[in-house]
Amino acid sequence: MTAMTAPFVSEVEVRFRHCDPAGIVFYPRYFEMINDFVEEWFDKGMGLPFHALHVDRQIGTPLASVQCDFTAPSRWHEKLRQELAVRRIGGASFGADVRFVGPDGATRLKAALTIVTVNLRTMRSTAIPDDLRQRMQAFLITG
Repeated sequence: MTAMTAPFVSEVEVRFRHCDPAGIVFYPRYFEMINDFVEEWFDKGMGLPFHALHVDRQIGTPLASVQCDFTAPSRWHEKLRQELAVRRIGGASFGADVRFVGPDGATRLKAALTIVTVNLRTMRSTAIPDDLRQRMQAFLITG
């Protein structure tokens, strides 16, 4: 990732439920971990809980596209550093880069996400609300 204001950072522990019989994270579980991380970013990073956005304001945030590279295995009980940076803020969608790093400092996965804001009543894309757009700025890649 390039220079930015600041990525959102969190940590996740690899649990037994994430692993396959070989003792490494089964790749579909990474997508669940990414989804949980994005939800955490909305809540703790931007102060806008998913429940408030989705239920109270009727604005959904479906994933429209994901490109993911798995670069090294993660094992049960490891703690992974998760990083999220916003790469682009558009009219009704935004792009975010996610990276998981192992305790050894090695990148385990890199993902490029495109998330769309939709009106949950009509199920059509809608402009990113101004308050959400403003909150994303703190995580926008600047260089």
